[in-house]
Amino acid sequence: MRMLNDKDEQDAEVNRTDQDAINEFSKHNSRAEEVASELEIATTEKETLDDLSMELELADEDDIVPYKLQSCFLHLSVARVLEAVTQSQGELQSSIDALETESGECRQKMDELKKQLYGKFGSAINLERGDS
Repeated sequence: MRMLNDKDEQDAEVNRTDQDAINEFSKHNSRAEEVASELEIATTEKETLDDLSMELELADEDDIVPYKLQSCFLHLSVARVLEAVTQSQGELQSSIDALETESGECRQKMDELKKQLYGKFGSAINLERGDS
């Protein structure tokens, strides 16, 4: 976030409602960043499972492969591991969908609050992320 120039500063009184809106924006902004991080991790894990699934489909069904379950490895048939991987993919996709929905809700609420706050404070408030 950037500092305001002297010419950008305006004297606008901040009342309780305004402060509540600023706090709510901050809360949604923090949650949106957390969700984005969780979404990145889940997406990477889903891609890894997709790659694993493709590799398992190429393997001989009679092969025995190690499958990690919590903190130990089990030696299971390719078919059983493929079934477990498919189930994990479905669960991850559900998680990704929920995170994307939550992210959209946060962004929507933040946009509403931006309009409200910029409407009152103009350039005296900066709600945008930036490196400068």
